[in-house]
Amino acid sequence: MWAHITNIWRKEIIDNIRDRKAFTQALLIPLIIGIFYAVFNPLINSVFTARAKEPVTIPAQGIEHAGQSFLDALQQSKITLEPFEGDLQATITRGEEAAGLIIPAGFSEQIDNEQPATLTLLTNQTSGGVFGGRFSAERLDLAISTYSRLVSVDRIKARDMDPSLLTPVNLDVRDLATPEQLAGVFAAFSLPILLAVITAQGGLFIAIDVTAGEKERGTLEALLVTPASDVEVLIGKLAAVFTVSAVPVVLTLLGFWIASALLPESVTNGAVLPFRVIIGAILVGLPLTLFISVILMIVSIRTKAFKDAQSAATPILFAVMVPALAATFVPATNSLAFLIPIYGPSAVVGAMAIGGVVPANAFLFSLLGSLAAATVGFVFAIRLFNRERLLYSA
Repeated sequence: MWAHITNIWRKEIIDNIRDRKAFTQALLIPLIIGIFYAVFNPLINSVFTARAKEPVTIPAQGIEHAGQSFLDALQQSKITLEPFEGDLQATITRGEEAAGLIIPAGFSEQIDNEQPATLTLLTNQTSGGVFGGRFSAERLDLAISTYSRLVSVDRIKARDMDPSLLTPVNLDVRDLATPEQLAGVFAAFSLPILLAVITAQGGLFIAIDVTAGEKERGTLEALLVTPASDVEVLIGKLAAVFTVSAVPVVLTLLGFWIASALLPESVTNGAVLPFRVIIGAILVGLPLTLFISVILMIVSIRTKAFKDAQSAATPILFAVMVPALAATFVPATNSLAFLIPIYGPSAVVGAMAIGGVVPANAFLFSLLGSLAAATVGFVFAIRLFNRERLLYSA
């Protein structure tokens, strides 16, 4: 029995290695996706972080009413008011400017006379597109709050009162996140999705090739006349699909870690994802790969041509992303949830990435869930995998 299975496994592996184009795609595409995920998220974050620290220039009308103390408070937050001539509201409505500030006449006098003063901020969030020059009012709001506090302190001092009366409670904020946890914030979102995608993408081509591909080429008949039983043929082919699928899973996760570790410190802020997270992702990813391989085999068995199988199996790539996305947004509340295929391994990887507490038995349950699902799928595949269905099913 094992000799038949080994021979079929060896045959399928050699055939797919000879098909350099398909084999290269099976290895390179997941690897490129892994590197992309590793670089894209921290890079985007660094871009937005850098943009938040850049000096801001805001078109304004009525700057002459502001008062020097107000302008100095804005300058400390790297905010400069630029005089604007014309219809400021219409300009912002058209999206030509992201924001504008209107300072009413008598603003400075109202402050000096301890009267309420109001500024008008006009914004257009659609200006500049999704990654364009969207204006965030947070820095301006912080600058104005700081200025308001300074004015309040001056008023309190003028009355010979203690300025601490303005702040009866102080909040001492301490961020205890470790560099590893900071690095894992982005990995907690991207790694579960990446793991699900590469388990499906890595074995897609070989799963189709060893079933529908051989039907289309007419080479399946020669294999079915050998002494190997239907179950032995299925196990041999499934072992080949799993082998070829497991390689890009390991390579992609390692590539993800290497790419993230090689990013400059200006992008990562010195935070590096612990290698143990990658090891854990590989361990829970391999049983998941076996389950996805069985699903791909089931879908491919029922088709008669390579293109038909490709069309039927492609939705699996999107289907596996749904539980993975759910794991990133809806963490598991009990250990039994980790038994759910795809969701369980994704949830474990996400929890490990951020250095959180992984519930007891979560790792074991995610492995058992994938293996149990693979076993059920294999039993169903056996019912489909017989000579008549293989040769004549469409």
